[in-house]
Amino acid sequence: MFRVDGRESMTARGKMHLLGTALAEQPSGVFTDLFSQCLLCGACEQVCPRDLPITDIVSKARSRFSLFYGRGGLEKVAARSVLARPALLEGLVRTGISLQRILSLPADSGLRLRLALLEQRNPKPATRNSKPETRNPEPGTRISYFSGCLARHLQPSVADSTHQLLAQCGVRAHVPAAQHCCGLASWSAGKRDQARELARKNIQAFADSTAPIITSCASCSSHLLSYPDLFDRNTPWHERACRFAERVQEFTDFFNTRLPRPKPKDEPQLRVFYHDPCHLRFTEAGRNTPRLLLKSQGVVLAEPEDGPSCCGQGGLFHLGYPKTSEAIFQTAADKALAHAPDCITTTCSGCLMQYQQGMTRRNAHPRVVHLANLLAELFTGRERNQQSR
Repeated sequence: MFRVDGRESMTARGKMHLLGTALAEQPSGVFTDLFSQCLLCGACEQVCPRDLPITDIVSKARSRFSLFYGRGGLEKVAARSVLARPALLEGLVRTGISLQRILSLPADSGLRLRLALLEQRNPKPATRNSKPETRNPEPGTRISYFSGCLARHLQPSVADSTHQLLAQCGVRAHVPAAQHCCGLASWSAGKRDQARELARKNIQAFADSTAPIITSCASCSSHLLSYPDLFDRNTPWHERACRFAERVQEFTDFFNTRLPRPKPKDEPQLRVFYHDPCHLRFTEAGRNTPRLLLKSQGVVLAEPEDGPSCCGQGGLFHLGYPKTSEAIFQTAADKALAHAPDCITTTCSGCLMQYQQGMTRRNAHPRVVHLANLLAELFTGRERNQQSR
């Protein structure tokens, strides 16, 4: 935010100072607006000399604000309500797909860009098309799949591709029907009660197994791991949340050691720009593992010299501050396009949609695909090449 806005109040230092003043006791509209202008990317925590949990402090500050605080308050409340109700979200997706068929909208229409993010559910999952390449599941090789809102409702091809990748590893996936939104949007808004309620529902939904839990969304994965922090240590739910979090494994970490490696080949390799989700990029494993996975599958990485940066989506931040979000994305887009990649990929649902919309607005060439889709495409391509020989 500070790089775009330039005001001291946009820095973590400025916000921490404001929380220590009398202004925090009765937050004004200006005060709450300043605190809503934070993407909770966590970059400030990495350089804080006092090691303050700044994202948690900002979230707690927001918990004292009115329900509709900040710009775009109504839209953000509506979005959180939809995310917390799977049936409602599914109904809205079906309505959006129907609108795609009947509406004639300008190419640069905001509604067209949003509707273009929706996919119809494929009646034939990708796993059925990959039988020749799958391994026979070994005893006990079963995992639980937390699909998240994107793969479950908005872009089901991500879930199909994840199932295909699991089949390549000889693993069967259990997908609990009772799972809900991970609750990150509620936590970010300071709505701790709603975040805890969603956590309880998910913990309960996955309680009938002790198998590892993977999710195709980096943001979901990070928040699922933080479930124990939502509950007091002396409560049964904290213990249950700890057991749940111990089972969660990050998407690229799970597949990096399990996916079959391709044979070396001389044909041109796919040039890929990998966007680091903010929930991963501040740890060594979070930065390195996705790259190791991509390289192991025979792609060439296009890397910016000055390292990764936030894309500006920020969960629901982009709803309240679209111009700021776009300004932040411009930097990320310039980094990606400077390397002329064949495609752009990531594992964060929000980052994925930000890039999909942003590149469409720019009429840019690179495809934007989820990492699960990209890896599944690579396996399908190899299978076709083998069959044609």
